[in-house]
Amino acid sequence: MEDPDKFNIKSFKLLGGFVIEIRYQDGKVQTIDFGQIRHEGWWKELEDPEYFKKVKINEIENLEWPHGQDFKPEHLYYWEKYRQDYM
Repeated sequence: MEDPDKFNIKSFKLLGGFVIEIRYQDGKVQTIDFGQIRHEGWWKELEDPEYFKKVKINEIENLEWPHGQDFKPEHLYYWEKYRQDYM
């Protein structure tokens, strides 16, 4: 079984638009364009550039927006495997 702490986010950087560079506890760096994700229902707020910029690392070290939108950390870590689930 994998160490669940490896999915914890150490830091992130907004690169412009809806692109975030994520650095994980184990040193992995992942760059994700959240603008390509389908935004339905509760996720629709993420289309607003000003709202999108309000992303923070929450108490369990995951990316989260003010109204609680977040993604499964293992899905972001293994984005190549899971990205189609969000398109």
